[in-house]
Amino acid sequence: MITSMTGFGRGVAECEGARVRVELRSVNSRFCDIQVRSSNSLQEFDGVARERLQGALTRGKITAQVEWEEEGESGPLPVLDEAVARGYLQQLERLQELAGLEKRPDWSAMLRLPGLFRMETRALETEVVERLVGEAVDRALEDFGQMRETEGETLARDLRQRVEGIETRLQRIESMVGEGREKVRERLREKVEGLLQPGTVDEDRLAMEVVMIAERSDITEEIVRFHSHNAQFIETLDKGGEVGRRLNFLLQEMNREANTTNSKSTDPQIVHLAVEIKEEVERLREQVQNLA
Repeated sequence: MITSMTGFGRGVAECEGARVRVELRSVNSRFCDIQVRSSNSLQEFDGVARERLQGALTRGKITAQVEWEEEGESGPLPVLDEAVARGYLQQLERLQELAGLEKRPDWSAMLRLPGLFRMETRALETEVVERLVGEAVDRALEDFGQMRETEGETLARDLRQRVEGIETRLQRIESMVGEGREKVRERLREKVEGLLQPGTVDEDRLAMEVVMIAERSDITEEIVRFHSHNAQFIETLDKGGEVGRRLNFLLQEMNREANTTNSKSTDPQIVHLAVEIKEEVERLREQVQNLA
């Protein structure tokens, strides 16, 4: 199964009116970069979420949002953080002294100061909360994995079609290669006869020059290797799993063969087809960046 690196997943675990909600988002990355963002009451359990994610994922930049929710009368209530409140009051008194003001604090403004209140959740056993976090992460991973597999299948179909298009162009080039030497002979003969008297062409010398030119422009090896790369590409897709790095390597080799074919060819039709192949290889490269 081919999987995409991009995806979204959601998981929820509940117990006695308390709920842990986890949302996963992933974008492309060469490495595995995991960020866990938790509500204040769950930050001590970030390690639990991170461990589960690291055990399941190997590539991509993954963001996990972990939230705590409670229902009914047992929901979280705001509690004054007295240490923070004293700090604010001390600073306000100091500000009044510096400004020479006697005006009392605006309590409506005070209530909006950050960190003045904290949401205190109902106390649950640490083991229970840890279990809820783990279950929510696992369920989010399952949902996340299904979406990545669906996107991966779509990408795999597109990659196959593009490789088949490259293979078709290669076959057209291959059919032209056999005619190349005779075309070289005719062009060279025309140039030589234009410089010499008719009937004075040294056929042996001409044949030698044709062979030398043909050898310099021979792309048979490049085509053979390109066929092999295409076959390995499809084989890797069929095998499935984490294929991104291997496909990237094959695309580097395919791009090299396309460049060499383009530079060695003298036939305008072959050059045109080689350019089209290079464009398709680049499109393949862009798509493969999305695969795990």
